[in-house]
Amino acid sequence: MFKRISLLLILFTVFTWQLLIYFIDTSLLDRQQLSENIYHDCAKIWSSRGFYENKQEQNSLTALNRAFLLGAKGAEIDFYYDVSSDRFIVSHDRPKTNKQGVLIYKEKEGRILTLEHVFSEVASSQYFWLDYKNLDRLDEQQTQSAIKRLLSITEKNSFIESVYIEGSNPLILSKYTDAGFNTILGIHPLPSSNWLASLSVSVYKLAYYFNNITALALPYGDLNNPVYSEGAADALSSIPLFLFHVPLDKPLVQSLLDNQGVKVLLVGRDKSVNYFDMNSCHQ
Repeated sequence: MFKRISLLLILFTVFTWQLLIYFIDTSLLDRQQLSENIYHDCAKIWSSRGFYENKQEQNSLTALNRAFLLGAKGAEIDFYYDVSSDRFIVSHDRPKTNKQGVLIYKEKEGRILTLEHVFSEVASSQYFWLDYKNLDRLDEQQTQSAIKRLLSITEKNSFIESVYIEGSNPLILSKYTDAGFNTILGIHPLPSSNWLASLSVSVYKLAYYFNNITALALPYGDLNNPVYSEGAADALSSIPLFLFHVPLDKPLVQSLLDNQGVKVLLVGRDKSVNYFDMNSCHQ
């Protein structure tokens, strides 16, 4: 009797789960028509932290401007919101704390580089994928202060429609979408070799569906064991995608460029690669 009840519960759970996924997939197809503000340019390959010659140049104005001169339409950069100074500091590394409890950030080319300075130094035709390093470490009051400040500097420089804010907490990230920003939920599904890969993709899809978020970002993974496998591509086909850590394989890159669901690509990992002449403009 116990085994029979257990089997019925398992079957009911599986059926309910599949029904939920079907409902979400159907709803996402309808929502797809509302994605007018999402990046649609055929130049999909952006730079990661600019085009740099060494680690010290990452996220610097020199690296960013070099990438744009080489043809990158956009750039992914890392930043923190500094609560005490009400500034957005461009940096990948976590700040250190001195003896007085003050956060010390790494300088870029002899100065602390802020988002406001970056926006004022580049053309308004450029796009930015902003990797928000401390998004989920801010409380509600700090989050609202950050949103107010970010609105101020993006509206001042006419950049609000050109920035995509990435974070890993869908609840907090949704607050930025509500404020008028394009947002990207950073996810890390399991690679295709893992038997739970499909389930992990579905869980992230639920997080996207039940929160007000613009797009998803995920790593491509290894060529022989991709995270963005055929199964993941099919499951996420109705969601705008930003892919990073794409392997240095030009046939693969071109196939991703031709995929309409993939909006932006970051090619390579921890190195600058000039693939900016590749695009989907032939379509």
